[in-house]
Amino acid sequence: MSVADYMTPRLVVVSPKTTISVAVELMKKNAIHRLPVMAGNRMVGLITHGIIQRAMPSQATSLSVYELNYLLTKTTVDQIMETAVQTVAATAQLETAIATMRKNKIGVLPVMTGDQVVGIITNNDILDAFLNIAGYGQPGIVTRVVVHHDHVGVIFAIGKVLERVWIL
Repeated sequence: MSVADYMTPRLVVVSPKTTISVAVELMKKNAIHRLPVMAGNRMVGLITHGIIQRAMPSQATSLSVYELNYLLTKTTVDQIMETAVQTVAATAQLETAIATMRKNKIGVLPVMTGDQVVGIITNNDILDAFLNIAGYGQPGIVTRVVVHHDHVGVIFAIGKVLERVWIL
């Protein structure tokens, strides 16, 4: 299974000069937490809800609501975005995306075809893929086969056993 099979192809993006308040509003409106930052057709960064939270002053500050709102309307995405963005190829195996996300302790990967962003894959997309692969919610029987001594023909032999069971 490739990343393209489970990615979200509909992208909501922002430009580098988008204000944080507009980015937050886009995230709320689209029920998402991450936005690729695009300069024309080229991805130049990524802005996430977490990055925005870390960039905002602590609630313990003496800033008023008005001063905080002023900051949100004057700060632009390019001032706080992540520029060293991990990506994954659309043709990569789902396991590659999972390994990259785990290794880098991130929850999202922009999906690329060449140098073009064609989608985004998140933790939730991977959980959906797992449920799909496991057949969750579908009728039938899910089984696990452990092969202790792999050799040529073992899958064929398992298929023959399953064929006999199916006929019964």
